[in-house]
Amino acid sequence: MIVASVDPTSQAFAVGEVIGVMSAAATAIGALWWLTRSWRVQPTPPGSDPAHALRVKRKRTWFLAGVSVFIAATASVKAAASYNPEPRAVEARAADGTEESLVIILPELFDRFRLLTGEDAKRAETEVLAGRKLPHSMRTGYYDQDADGSYDLFVLVNSADWDPEVADNKATKSIEQELRDFFTAGKARNVTPFDAGEHGGGLSCGHVTGPDGDQTLCAWSDAVNLVGVRLRSTDLADAARTTLALRNAATH
Repeated sequence: MIVASVDPTSQAFAVGEVIGVMSAAATAIGALWWLTRSWRVQPTPPGSDPAHALRVKRKRTWFLAGVSVFIAATASVKAAASYNPEPRAVEARAADGTEESLVIILPELFDRFRLLTGEDAKRAETEVLAGRKLPHSMRTGYYDQDADGSYDLFVLVNSADWDPEVADNKATKSIEQELRDFFTAGKARNVTPFDAGEHGGGLSCGHVTGPDGDQTLCAWSDAVNLVGVRLRSTDLADAARTTLALRNAATH
């Protein structure tokens, strides 16, 4: 089950790790100079050679400077090694490494599903939303599998192409973090990742509780889109195959 937590693959977490390492190094260097201040500036005994005493002080200062540089260099190497965030969603590429436009156009037909229109679509929307209102920027589609005029699958499309909030999220969050947030908001459980197919990005599915019992919630994310798919099926692998078929048919 995916739960809300700090994403260790995110850019923010990686930057925090670097800041933590370098702050610890700065603290150690500061403590070193503070603890050795009396040794470093030890007063010249009466009758001693002032020039010799000055050379001793300089040697001690240079020694401490060398230790400080060593600490800073070691911390820099560790910080560089710890900075390993997952790429931001906007940096996602297709499976072959190429960039795609990734425009989503819901197909009239895919696999065994037909897009509902007219009164059938209105009836499905009334049933799904149950008086709630979706954000104006979110686009929906309702699909029938068995030709009875009622929906068996509905899809919610969010895209950076028309929603600045989605664009901002994709510029700052990883795909893993986007999907985690999506399934947490949907109160999903047993969330499982699946092969995202030729368009790359990420695809996962999990169980949710619907008005008629358990259903499956799937989602895919790429550099531009975050699309949720809800199915009456409870078989995660079958739901993932259906979601991937929809993605392949809808992505242009």
